[in-house]
Amino acid sequence: MIAQVDEALCRLLRPRLPAGTQIRLDPPKPAWQTESPVRSVELFLFALSDAVGEGEEGTGRCALSYLVTARAGAVREEHDLLDAALRAVLDADGTPLRMRLAKTDPAQLWCSLGMPARAGFVLLVTADAG
Repeated sequence: MIAQVDEALCRLLRPRLPAGTQIRLDPPKPAWQTESPVRSVELFLFALSDAVGEGEEGTGRCALSYLVTARAGAVREEHDLLDAALRAVLDADGTPLRMRLAKTDPAQLWCSLGMPARAGFVLLVTADAG
């Protein structure tokens, strides 16, 4: 299931990003601060949970939480990449993915990773476990 969601997200984003932009699934790492940035959108899967709604019992669905951020040579370019990714997610009518922006605060996630906060958003994707 995780590999299928990863691939579906990549297929959704790829046509909406500038040519040559990489899509990475790697976790953020402190080396980002010193290495030369490659223009990329980063999708870091950081949590999996049961997608049970209020008043429901087990649904057989799983919620996958992704931190979505961007890296580029300039902050403005990172913001443009994030904008393209956000628009792709919000305009994703007709995709088999069930997704929404999560209420998770990305700043807290960055702190827990021991890194300075960066612009980004948390995407919650619901997938069938079966």
